Amino acid sequence: MFLISKFRVYLLYMFAVLTILFIGIHGYVTFSEIGTGNALSLKYFAENFIYYVIVLLIILTIIFVLMLLKSKNIFKELEKVIELSRQGKYSSGTQLKKLGRLGGKIIEINTHLNSLNEMKSLKISSMSNIVNFLLDKAEIPMLLLDAQGMIIKVSQYLIEQMEIGEKDLINEYAENIFDKFNYSTVMIELQKSKYITLQSPLMVESFEKPIDVNIVAFPIMNYKNELSNCICTIITKEEFSKYDVVKQEHKLSVDPLKIPKEVQDLPLFKRFKDIFRHQEGEIKK
Repeated sequence: MFLISKFRVYLLYMFAVLTILFIGIHGYVTFSEIGTGNALSLKYFAENFIYYVIVLLIILTIIFVLMLLKSKNIFKELEKVIELSRQGKYSSGTQLKKLGRLGGKIIEINTHLNSLNEMKSLKISSMSNIVNFLLDKAEIPMLLLDAQGMIIKVSQYLIEQMEIGEKDLINEYAENIFDKFNYSTVMIELQKSKYITLQSPLMVESFEKPIDVNIVAFPIMNYKNELSNCICTIITKEEFSKYDVVKQEHKLSVDPLKIPKEVQDLPLFKRFKDIFRHQEGEIKK
């Protein structure tokens, strides 16, 4: 089986037709101009030659049309396979086997891809079980949020300590249970820092009245360095104040850009420095 573009097929067909027509016309003219021998027999031979040329052209055209129809059938079969895969109903290579060797190669590629997907699925399920294990065993009141701010996991320690039903938290949006939790703002802040702190009332159906809680939110990045999840831990006031102190110290420790002394001693740097000082003096005037 050869894979060739439709344009090249048309080009080959036109070249073959023109070649056969040229040979037919040239042969007919050549036979007609021969002066020796029986004129009737030469004319008969020339007409037969043209007849065979026409038959050859008809056969070539039929082959070309059949190739186009076969090509359309291949595309239809591939579209059926794509549609079945999209609906999740495709499970075997029955449809692809109709395509011959091309279908066999596609089945082989599909088998390798399914094997890789299965390995990834096993790895993902294993990582999910690890997360569940840590959430069950860790003595930290913790919530795991997805990229839209929905709570997808809750630590067992939080459920036990705050006496909350898991159904009251799972699949709920953080904004709905934390009154001062604006998830879009939290996402923007988490992209710029390692964590953020906030205080907000917590309100669920099982509570008679809201409970003020201290929250520290940590970002979870994917391999593209995009925010994919968020871990929120509920901490005490003492821990919350420590986080705030560390955050303030981090802000104060960020010094402005320092230029090395070797660079300051360069004549070009001194020249630029004098120019900026001169412009600054003119502005003050």
